[in-house]
Amino acid sequence: MWRVRVQLLDRPGSLAALTDRLSTHGCNLLGVSVLPIGRDPGAAAPRVIDEFVLRAPTDVTADELAALIEVDGLRCLGISPASAGDLVDAETAVLRAASAAVSGRVSMSEALRRVLGADSVTPSRRAANLGRPGAPHLESAGHRAYFGLPTMETLVAERVWAPFTEGELARATALLDLLDARPSAPIPELPTAPPPAVEYRSARQLTALDAVFLNVETPTSLLHVGNLLVLDPSSLPGRRLAGADLRALFATRMHLIAPLRWRLREVPLGLDLPYWEDTNYVDLNYHVREIAVAAPGTDVQLSALVAKLAAQPLDRRFPLWEVYLISGLSDGRQALYAKIHHSVVDGVSGAEVLSMILDLTAEPMSVPAPPVQTVHRTPPPALSMLAKGVFRSLIRPMDAFKIAPALVRGVGGLIGAAPRTPFNGPVSAGRTYAFTSLPLSDVKEVKNALGGTVNDVVMAMCTTALRRWLLAHRALPDGPLAAVVPVSIRPPEEMGKAGNQISFMQVGMPTNEPDPLRRFGQLRYQVMQAKAQYAQTPQDLFQSAATIAPQVFNGVVTRMAARVAIRATVPTNLVISNVPGPQIPLYAAGARVTGCFPVSLVSDVSGGINVTVMSYAGSLDFGIIACPSMVPDVGSFSRYLWEALEELTDLCRTDAPTSNREMRP
Repeated sequence: MWRVRVQLLDRPGSLAALTDRLSTHGCNLLGVSVLPIGRDPGAAAPRVIDEFVLRAPTDVTADELAALIEVDGLRCLGISPASAGDLVDAETAVLRAASAAVSGRVSMSEALRRVLGADSVTPSRRAANLGRPGAPHLESAGHRAYFGLPTMETLVAERVWAPFTEGELARATALLDLLDARPSAPIPELPTAPPPAVEYRSARQLTALDAVFLNVETPTSLLHVGNLLVLDPSSLPGRRLAGADLRALFATRMHLIAPLRWRLREVPLGLDLPYWEDTNYVDLNYHVREIAVAAPGTDVQLSALVAKLAAQPLDRRFPLWEVYLISGLSDGRQALYAKIHHSVVDGVSGAEVLSMILDLTAEPMSVPAPPVQTVHRTPPPALSMLAKGVFRSLIRPMDAFKIAPALVRGVGGLIGAAPRTPFNGPVSAGRTYAFTSLPLSDVKEVKNALGGTVNDVVMAMCTTALRRWLLAHRALPDGPLAAVVPVSIRPPEEMGKAGNQISFMQVGMPTNEPDPLRRFGQLRYQVMQAKAQYAQTPQDLFQSAATIAPQVFNGVVTRMAARVAIRATVPTNLVISNVPGPQIPLYAAGARVTGCFPVSLVSDVSGGINVTVMSYAGSLDFGIIACPSMVPDVGSFSRYLWEALEELTDLCRTDAPTSNREMRP
């Protein structure tokens, strides 16, 4: 038997169609629960998660079951082995667990594990501040829950196969309230291992959009992204973070971060999308490296080192990530530069991976791997992959014909919309990098005085910085620049999963406007126009576009299309991205993170400069990466950003009353 969670639209016939499809393969549904999760603004109907227990033929694997489910927009959120005990309703499960705990047959942790269907529930005093009685605290995209007890202990529940729902948390809270109200004290939480479980690590096929980031990569356009974390290790023994301690931290978290275990597995002859194979072993001596800068260890030296490391490709024979512990910086600082391939994560999922490594306190939280029997599901045999690839190659032209009109409408507005600048055209293999941190409070002051959002102010600062750089190089175009802004389309229930769920909108940047107040107003207008146009574009447009070319030709076709595009026109001038981050300090193996600066990418199509900002602990941390043959003085861009913010703060203290009337093209 299997316990399965499926996301589908809440409309008549959805579940019936699924049950019919499963029944034709000998699968019988034994029990169903419906978990409503609200309405997606872009969806035609509310979404629900159906959780059911089914009996399948013994030769049907979890992967085959998932393939049967994921048809017509359905998503399989998790599959785990089930037993007859899973057939009881939620209320009965709570009562049985409570009875077992009150009678002393099981501990409170085990009772909670049964109610939640969790992989593990362990007590922890270190996490006492993360959960309050009656108010569970969620982390790891809902896969980890903290339940505070009156004894000042906290029970930490984890479930890999699916996030916890509000209904489950409410039942768990009711259980703990019931156990707390009994006259006798709770039985001690014995440090015994939870019952053995089975963890299935299945091979995962890349989406067409994920595969694009592999297919279009060239020696000059490397498509990995990352972060530069500046560390204060002064509270650590010896006032420095040791490489061995960093590797030990990664070793204790690897069971939580599947993307760091994935290794690429290509389909024979390239006939279909490749697979991520979950590996048994990750060599942390290879992936976590140590390097140092020479004295005096300035930020300029650190930027140059990061640029050099960013210009080096990831080896596809290994999981596609690397981390560098950088020492020798001034004032005893250290840094971490982490990079991971864009085929594995987008901006949001990349931030989630980073959050699994970092801690809220200087003492790293102990997150022991549950005692499970790990079963690795390898990719299908070569012959099966070939057959599937041939079939997809045959049906893909029909799919392309269906989506062509929407694709033309959506992408048509981007073609030829940008003027030529010194940072547009084929990029070189080298990279140059700069970073700076601006106070979020000043940005909010501008927002409150002049109107708009924090992101509007960020875009306005970038507009002014670009204008000053272009003026300094006597290359300011007569018209506005065009910037592509990535937009996350990841629904809440997909948080915690890797891969790319992004779309893009193009924003005009009035760099040609000399008056700073009018420039800010015009920028706000351009952002509103871009949002209005984006609202008319299907959210999955770029995912659909990625499926048009057969995988065997995808790399050739997309690279050729890129070369033709940049010769005929300028699709966009640059990419500007704003990634939300935590507003509290974080720690890496006990070292305080003082700055979290993105390190993105540049390419022939996206432009020779990229500006990405991440909000962190009261600051806006900017990372600017560029092609050195196009933007050799990328460090000046940091200075221009500061000058742009100073200009806006001066404006908001003098001309705020007139800002609204200036918001026009």
